[in-house]
Amino acid sequence: MADYTIETVRTGYRQWTARNDRGAEVHIAAADDDTAQPSFTPVELLLAALGGCGGLVTDRTARAVQHDDLRIVVSSQSTPDDDGRIGKVTVTYELDIPADANGGNAADVFARGVRLTHEKYCTVSRTVEHGARVEAVLPDGTTGFAAG
Repeated sequence: MADYTIETVRTGYRQWTARNDRGAEVHIAAADDDTAQPSFTPVELLLAALGGCGGLVTDRTARAVQHDDLRIVVSSQSTPDDDGRIGKVTVTYELDIPADANGGNAADVFARGVRLTHEKYCTVSRTVEHGARVEAVLPDGTTGFAAG
């Protein structure tokens, strides 16, 4: 498993840019900030990470089934009881699988690939499901928050 570091810098009031060490960047802002669009909210990035990880891993776990037209839709649903957290995340795999593909068992092969993706190989999905320790380190090097 690789270790990752992302730098996030403030570019304006409630506007941020996240960068990786390969030069990619993504703009982060509040959804209701018209001056910051196009951008993602932090929650949208989490959902995008689930879809992206699911897709990248499914390319390996379900490679026996042709899935060039696969579309993954990730949605969240919260209730007032969720208290500042996402309540439920649904990852929907949309793909037309011909009934006669792979000797008639393509749907089962694809379903197994999706199950393995989330049970074993998608780091993002497994982290969301099981949680991770979060530590916030202050400018003086002390820990301002830790949980998990």
